[in-house]
Amino acid sequence: MILDTDVLGYYERGGELTRLRHGRNRLEFLRTRDVLRRTLPPAPARVLDVGGGAGVHAEWLAADGYEVELIDPAAPSVRVGWSRWRSSAGTPPSTTASTTGI
Repeated sequence: MILDTDVLGYYERGGELTRLRHGRNRLEFLRTRDVLRRTLPPAPARVLDVGGGAGVHAEWLAADGYEVELIDPAAPSVRVGWSRWRSSAGTPPSTTASTTGI
């Protein structure tokens, strides 16, 4: 899949890394997490995070005990998220990320 250069540039700058963590977009994060926690089967279970970007949702899903596979066409976004995880507390348990097969 080929991404538009403007879209790719946004992800390369880490735009999605913080978008849902701060400011007015935090409500989107909290609402999505609330809905998923109420509707997903209880952990342990497998979750496919399609278009998961930097792993904002994969991170808390893994912490809740889910086995998460994250796929996203924006490789820079996935790399940024994994770099952040490794530099903080290590790779989230039971989480894999890929930019292939999309």
